Amino acid sequence: MSSRFLNLHCSHCGIRVIRYRKEGSGRLIRVYLDRITEPENLRSLKHAAGKPGLPPLVCPGCGQRMGVSIIRGSGNRPAYRLIQGSFRKKEV
Repeated sequence: MSSRFLNLHCSHCGIRVIRYRKEGSGRLIRVYLDRITEPENLRSLKHAAGKPGLPPLVCPGCGQRMGVSIIRGSGNRPAYRLIQGSFRKKEV
């Protein structure tokens, strides 16, 4: 399975919010915290204890809500389900 890096930018103000390592060829629906490489404050949340420990994903520039925290799969992987239309992605 191939992987690539994506920058996710806020669709409202254009600030880069996340640098993410995407695996596979499908659509970008959710981002797993263990694959976020930047910023450090989101990367450190990968050890959050369940869904209540995760804040919503918001743009640091304008405050637009970009994602909702979820716990995915039987491995209890913390992730953000992205709100379509709230971000633009660009391959690095």
